[in-house]
Amino acid sequence: MPAVSVILPVKNQEKFIEGALYSIVKQTFTDMEIIVINDGSSDNTGEIIRKFQNDKRIQVIELPQSSGIVTALNTGLNSATGKYIARMDGDDIMHPERIRKQFDFMESHCNISLCGCCVTCFNSAAPLSTGVRNFQNWHNSLLTHEAMRQNIYVDSPMVHPTFMGTRSFFQKMGGYRDTGFAEDYDFIFRAVFYGAKLAKLPEILLNWRDHPRREIRTNPNLKKDRLFRQKARFFRKFDPLSKQPLFLFGVGRFGKALLDALQEEGLEIRGVIDPSGKRLNSGIRGLPVSSLNATFPQNAVIINALSILGTTSSAARNFLKNKKVLHWTL
Repeated sequence: MPAVSVILPVKNQEKFIEGALYSIVKQTFTDMEIIVINDGSSDNTGEIIRKFQNDKRIQVIELPQSSGIVTALNTGLNSATGKYIARMDGDDIMHPERIRKQFDFMESHCNISLCGCCVTCFNSAAPLSTGVRNFQNWHNSLLTHEAMRQNIYVDSPMVHPTFMGTRSFFQKMGGYRDTGFAEDYDFIFRAVFYGAKLAKLPEILLNWRDHPRREIRTNPNLKKDRLFRQKARFFRKFDPLSKQPLFLFGVGRFGKALLDALQEEGLEIRGVIDPSGKRLNSGIRGLPVSSLNATFPQNAVIINALSILGTTSSAARNFLKNKKVLHWTL
């Protein structure tokens, strides 16, 4: 039985799969199996993968037609025999020490269910956008379980191709689910609310590629409104704070879409707090709008619709300081 099973689902990645596979087979850690699930690729991905099959650690599973990322992931999990599962994507690059360092960490921290690492984003064809840089910096700043848990509603606090956990943990979680939302975010949500403890190595051990066909740009389940719905559904189903008096803080660029998602999930939003004071007389989506000077229940939960990277007034910061605040946008 190998120590680590690397699960690599891939579809139409002929431009990048060779570099991704090369970075895996050249790891300093060698006690592993590499399970490549070719999800019905229609380009030359399959031919490129076959060039690596002289490496006996590589097992290729050919799905005759595209069945989607969740089926591909679970197919890989069901074929895995390693003590640990490590995730990888077909367009990214592992640093040579990634598997060894995560393996050593997991072996010495039996209380950790899922381990990630820091990443560096890159795009060989164009400069990185501000949004990508902001996400990278935010992700790499969350180095403890507490920080990742606190930021769980902002976005997924652990990049999927950095996951490493025991195979028994993935089995306990029931693998991945096809919920119509982002499967990795779903996994992280369930892990956190089922009591799993997360960790992230502070070292950059993955080059995370940004390109026009990256799934985050092409998958409709990863659009902002869908992610708001996913967050709202988990908030309602799993988080005890959803039963407290709820107020939306600010509207901003995404506020109304967030409010719609919360209400569509049946969450009772009692009102909107407008730190600018410009909407006090108009109401929003039929809800009353309050100023920072209004009185709120002591157990109120404030859902912040404003970017955590944005500039807020000192009055707004003082208002939020001593309240239970959940941040929902980066």
